[in-house]
Amino acid sequence: MQQITKRQIQILLQFLENTEPVTTKELASQQNVSVRTIKYDLDDIRLWLQERNHDLTSKRSQGVWLVLSDSERIKLKSELMEVDRFELFADQTLRLDRLSIHLMLTNQAITSYELAERLTVSKDTILNDLDMLEKQLIPLGLKLDRLPRKGFLITGPEHQVRLLIEEVFQKDLTDYDIYKIMDLLLQSEKQEGYELYSAKGTAFQAVFNQVLADMRQLLKQIDTAELNYSELLNMLIRVAIATVRLQNEYTIGRYQLLNDPKEQRELSYLLMQQVFAHYQLPLFEDEYRYVYSDTFENDPQQDVMALTENLIQKVSKKINYSFSNDPQLLTNLYAHLSMRLSRKQKFVNEYNPFKDDIKAKYSELFDAIEMVVRKEIRGKSLLINDSFIAYIALHFLVSYEKEVDSRSVRAVYVCSTGLGVTSLIKQKVSEELSNIEIAAFASVLNAQEVIKQKEPELVISIFPIEGMDCEFIKVHPLPTKQDLEKIQQAVKKILNQSPQKGTQKLRLEPAGNRASLEDFSKELILQAYTIYEKLLSLFKEQLNQEYREAFLLHVFLMVHRITFDQQYMMEGNKTNEAATATYNQQIEQLFSEHNLAINQSEINALFAYING
Repeated sequence: MQQITKRQIQILLQFLENTEPVTTKELASQQNVSVRTIKYDLDDIRLWLQERNHDLTSKRSQGVWLVLSDSERIKLKSELMEVDRFELFADQTLRLDRLSIHLMLTNQAITSYELAERLTVSKDTILNDLDMLEKQLIPLGLKLDRLPRKGFLITGPEHQVRLLIEEVFQKDLTDYDIYKIMDLLLQSEKQEGYELYSAKGTAFQAVFNQVLADMRQLLKQIDTAELNYSELLNMLIRVAIATVRLQNEYTIGRYQLLNDPKEQRELSYLLMQQVFAHYQLPLFEDEYRYVYSDTFENDPQQDVMALTENLIQKVSKKINYSFSNDPQLLTNLYAHLSMRLSRKQKFVNEYNPFKDDIKAKYSELFDAIEMVVRKEIRGKSLLINDSFIAYIALHFLVSYEKEVDSRSVRAVYVCSTGLGVTSLIKQKVSEELSNIEIAAFASVLNAQEVIKQKEPELVISIFPIEGMDCEFIKVHPLPTKQDLEKIQQAVKKILNQSPQKGTQKLRLEPAGNRASLEDFSKELILQAYTIYEKLLSLFKEQLNQEYREAFLLHVFLMVHRITFDQQYMMEGNKTNEAATATYNQQIEQLFSEHNLAINQSEINALFAYING
């Protein structure tokens, strides 16, 4: 049987999802490899297809594509996703990942012969891989122990071992994995587990499925609308890692039992309690801290607004592109960092479907942000990684685009939600496409609910959602040119099938009305809160603390008045000019930075909240 690599599966899935030809040059750009490598990949794909009585169609100057019926496409896609992904020919990167997992999920040394049997390669290949793995472990503070007549074992600080296990599992997850795992959690009648590629043949697999089953039961009693699938995934993986490591008698800290009533309401505690009880393990306080967050301890306080301004200024300078004139970038990035840095549950290895695309397509911007972030953000406990930087990069990418709304087909977009994510996708879609309205963005956790509520004619998703009654398109985390073409074709198809349907949508919900109003109100709220935080910093201890909540409301209403040209115009208003002179210029400058012109009456009204 012909074996194919993970990259070749991605290419083949693209052929199955897209009927239009794609050139080898376009495939090389998408996969970030050479055209020659793509041609070798296509040779292997052809052999795989021929074993199933299919073949690629190609034509000079047009590209390569697959001619199949819908049923044949579904059958091949199912085979790729659920069977052959566990029978891939593992390149050295994948082998090193699986090798490290086998050596970290045990407390017994494993011989090279046994490792070769588990990974189905030769003993010489394993020995070469072990040499490479040993070099990779050194910068992480880990060591490959070579025990005479016993075999090999990875040792080092327990926290570093667990971080590496988690990193491998997170890195090897695909969009399909995420969708299927979340689907298993939400479908209460299903009891089967899910096979993780990196965990195949290890004790971790059975433990992970037990954790899945226990989480499924807990979620029956919880409103999932407030949950984040990335945090859920971290909890599942970390509870499974803690369980396996404790079974092997490795603890991450002290042997003190957790006895804190306030933590017993947390989902992470309830999950640990059930899983640890099943495996008869003690619930140690430090194990809970590991599962709950990487930053359980207090970080040094930092001025987030100053941090945001410095990021924008220094990134602009590094890539020679001015972001400083975009007040919306300041507002959205400030909101993102405020929420991200204040959130108690912070994880090192958070799943981010945009990371690889952004690193490949916007490498200069990504590198600039990474350099600035590592200098500007304080605190050793907040470990900055590619996922963290990629989410920040999304906000900068929004400034590259101009938003244009021209929509008629109602669509729901399923992606990794967030201000930067949704804004960038909306801009890409509205810039490149016509006659489409994104009625809502959804995550994989609430997709079915949002689709049912919005009743879209088209569902666009980075996850392979099954059982759609309407038109469905699977796209990359950052929509490619081919993705946008597929969306436009689907829009035309919908309008052609029912010409009056799109027109009726426009008449009932005018283009640019509801969606634009939602965006505008959200931006106005974020802008008002940003100004409020800066005014607090400006007035400091002089602000009357009894009126602090009233001051917040006043600032919000004031920003609204200024935006809609309804400022106070109070004649004869008297203020202590000596007391206010030092503030007037700073307040005017603050509002000017947000493209707002504040008058003197509005400035004077602020001083009612200041101690005389």
